Amino acid sequence: MRKTFLILICSMLLATLVPFTFPKATTEPTSWIETELDGNEAFISATERNLNKKREDITLADVESLTSLDPVGASSIPDNITDYKNLTRLYITRGTLTEVPESIGELKKLTFLSFYDNKLTEVPTVVYDLPALNSLLLQRNNISEIPEEITNMSSHLSSLDVRNNNLISIPDKIFTTKWASRSGLLIIDTEGNQITSDVPVDYLDNYNNGGNMLENYNYRQKQDQLVYKGDPIVVPYKTDFKQLTPDKSKLGLASNNALYPTHEFEYYDDGSSTLENGVATTEGEGFITIKSTLSTTSNPFAKVRVPIVVEAPPEGSDVTVEYKSTTGETIAPSETLKGLLEANYTSEAKTIPGYTLTETPANANGTFLNDPQTVTYVYSKDPVPAKPVTVKYVDDKGKELAPSETFTGFIDDDYTSTEKTIEGYTLVETPANANGKLTADPQTVNYIYTKNIIPAESVTINYVSDTGEELAEQTVLDGNIGDPYSSFAKTIQGYKLTTTPTNANGTFSDTKQSVNYVYTKDKSVLKAKIGKVEVEFVDSTNTPISNPLIVEGEIGKTYKITHKEITGYTLKKEPSNELGTFDQTPKKVTFVYQKEDSSEKSPSNKTTFNKSITKAESSTVGMPKLPKTGDKSPLIPSLVGILLLSSAIVLWRKNQL
Repeated sequence: MRKTFLILICSMLLATLVPFTFPKATTEPTSWIETELDGNEAFISATERNLNKKREDITLADVESLTSLDPVGASSIPDNITDYKNLTRLYITRGTLTEVPESIGELKKLTFLSFYDNKLTEVPTVVYDLPALNSLLLQRNNISEIPEEITNMSSHLSSLDVRNNNLISIPDKIFTTKWASRSGLLIIDTEGNQITSDVPVDYLDNYNNGGNMLENYNYRQKQDQLVYKGDPIVVPYKTDFKQLTPDKSKLGLASNNALYPTHEFEYYDDGSSTLENGVATTEGEGFITIKSTLSTTSNPFAKVRVPIVVEAPPEGSDVTVEYKSTTGETIAPSETLKGLLEANYTSEAKTIPGYTLTETPANANGTFLNDPQTVTYVYSKDPVPAKPVTVKYVDDKGKELAPSETFTGFIDDDYTSTEKTIEGYTLVETPANANGKLTADPQTVNYIYTKNIIPAESVTINYVSDTGEELAEQTVLDGNIGDPYSSFAKTIQGYKLTTTPTNANGTFSDTKQSVNYVYTKDKSVLKAKIGKVEVEFVDSTNTPISNPLIVEGEIGKTYKITHKEITGYTLKKEPSNELGTFDQTPKKVTFVYQKEDSSEKSPSNKTTFNKSITKAESSTVGMPKLPKTGDKSPLIPSLVGILLLSSAIVLWRKNQL
């Protein structure tokens, strides 16, 4: 027994000292798809499921045959996603994606793309490279902004799902862009965000846009509400709330959801509080509104009224008003003004006998400050008034040529007059008393001028043909010798200018002058060239619904085509070239109509319409009155008339026989 025990102990010791080696298990070779997709299990499993094949059996041809793929739980997208080149629908859901590779942009046939429930923080820009994408689903991510560039997809995108992200606004350009949907609007679902920006009424539906702070969408799904969670805001007197930024930590939502950090808010005075344009001018309790900087002032969900308390204003320091002479002597008792800090004060000058105010201080009016202020009015002793000096500007006959000027002041004050430049006149001489001093007697300074007029002989402008025929009424120019003159050629219908005279511009002189413009007949306008415009009336399938029309007119003249009323149809689209100019190239103007029941269908048998030609007689061509679709043709009455006329002729001939 003892021996057996010793053997057992030795065996155990030997096992701890001698390592055992086992043959390695043979590793199965990896499949082609595992290698191709870098072991991305989410995409490999989705491929197996959509092909109903095991991964060992999947080939490149199998991958290329897929049109739909729905990987779940992916943390990345394999680079070789381009192998799935025929995909039209791709659902990458319930994963942890934070970015989308550029290789997705190679899937040019994608019409539907979903990133539902991932970790994206922005709209992948690679989606702009998908020319057939009609629906883009981005719900349940962490996206905080929709870029305006998404409107570059408007020609093919019709729906966008951004529910349950971190959005606070939608670009305005989305609402002014025409999209690929039947209505021309982008079908956008925004539920579960905190959007405060303005969205046009009735643009969004009422079922997938709740939980935001949208002004016009509180119907089927209720909007959230901005709330204030703080104490009354205490501010000093004269606080201007427009200069302050609200404390976001005191704001929240009625739903108790945390506000997104991208929100910005501002104070807004709606005029119903004790504030004056946002300034606290009344002490005591009041209120102010806090609103999103992105929302309209009328949006009730993105704003909240908060209580305020305006502190009492303190007293300002005194303002002393002094009245002194130019020599510094006090000539009237000073006054003391008292008031609240930053309140306005107003001082006034006094009427002091024997003195005249010469200097009004810059701080005559102001506000009370913390430091004392002094306002000083300065007066000078009244001097003896002098009689006025009148300066006149007259011709040699005493006629006034310019308004007179008057100098006033006190005795011994200097005055200086100046001559005036008067057109057509020359100063004879400068008066001796042009400069001087004011005295106890009135004075007159006379500047005397003579007129400079030397009439010139006239210049006659003639407009004649090359045969000497007068084509337009002549023009006669008059002026003074030395004055310049100018003439110009006239446009004369049916003629063109062949000779411009060398003296078309010149100078009046003491001899008569003639300026002759010579014209010849313009053979190019003898026969007017005709342009054509073809007018079509079609439905939205480009099927004619009324007779076309050819409008003719002289090349160079304008035309204006107006649509006509067609029974059962309403005009859907007006052409951009309904107003234009006839030219050598025929034009086509197409009016597009839509059936009034909005369920337009193309007729099974197309009707052939005959073109009619309308000649335009004037430069503006209006649409002639045309028969409406459904109007009775005048053919039958015409045939009846012809038949009756023929019968009358036969009867008359019989009576003659």
